[in-house]
Amino acid sequence: MELGLKDKIAIVTGTASEVGFGRGVALYLAKEGCHIMSVDKDFEGAQRTADEVTALGRRALAAKVDIRNMEEIQAAVDLAVREFGRIDILCNTAGASAGAVPFVESKKEQWDFDIDLNLKGTMAFMRAVLPHMIKQQYGKIVNFSSHCAHTDQGLFGVGPYIAAKAGLSQMSKSLQNELGDQGININIIAPGPGNTNFHKTSPAMAEDVVRLAALGKTVTPDDIAHAVAFLVSDVSRLIRGQVIVISPYIPPR
Repeated sequence: MELGLKDKIAIVTGTASEVGFGRGVALYLAKEGCHIMSVDKDFEGAQRTADEVTALGRRALAAKVDIRNMEEIQAAVDLAVREFGRIDILCNTAGASAGAVPFVESKKEQWDFDIDLNLKGTMAFMRAVLPHMIKQQYGKIVNFSSHCAHTDQGLFGVGPYIAAKAGLSQMSKSLQNELGDQGININIIAPGPGNTNFHKTSPAMAEDVVRLAALGKTVTPDDIAHAVAFLVSDVSRLIRGQVIVISPYIPPR
């Protein structure tokens, strides 16, 4: 299927990890023809991914951004517009958890970390990018939730993280309605367990990944990247405000 992504400009966050979904998305979009701004708080990792994009024959930039910092977000968006001339695609892949802790033992600092990073950080990136997309009456945004926010497969001890991801999904749907018919598509991907650094933050999650890996059922960066490429293409122009769960677990009927 021809996706028509040649020479589109994409910002992808959370690109530093060599096993992460962000790097997989950035590289796959580059293979489909996109030029990439690679964003992560780990600048060296973001730059490595940008170098891989360049090796594929595409233009690439790297930016050091902690997505809890609105000034760093705005500086990255300004750089992308200055160097590329526009922004067509935003993939808010970055996310993390303060760790798995029984709720009654959790601290406010942990709640703030999960909410600030996973909900407010994505909101801030969209707030910085959307004025450009509205001006050009075109844009594709993919936000990242969690399968646990949309199925009965809960994660022990990460309630604030799941709350942030569920809130992000609902906020994305609301924002799609607010934007109306301005040529901008916002969709949500909700990944299940993958062999990523996130799933190593909890012994229970790490054990689940090992079990699923033995069955060949972990979610891979390619699984995520293929779905993202479809959602940011004009092939999916009428798909808006949808949650796509990509998980080995079967949702309840």
